[in-house]
Amino acid sequence: MNAPPTFESFLLYEGEKKIIKELDTKVTNAAIFTINKEDHTLGNMIRNQLLKDPNVLFAGYKVPHPLEHKFDAIKEKKEGGD
Repeated sequence: MNAPPTFESFLLYEGEKKIIKELDTKVTNAAIFTINKEDHTLGNMIRNQLLKDPNVLFAGYKVPHPLEHKFDAIKEKKEGGD
């Protein structure tokens, strides 16, 4: 069977970080947060909470592949916002 082992959906490997922050080089005032071992449930909750902030211009998330247990959350803030 080609399915990955079940524990890969929640167990972090040694040295693997839960959250990785990377500044977006294509858009100013934007960052991409890669959250490992999570899925659409947390991704949608984070997106909804970010959109409630008046300093946020854009918030979204994407799951790179259905068999990878991670998602990328993208946040763009207004100039001078927190």
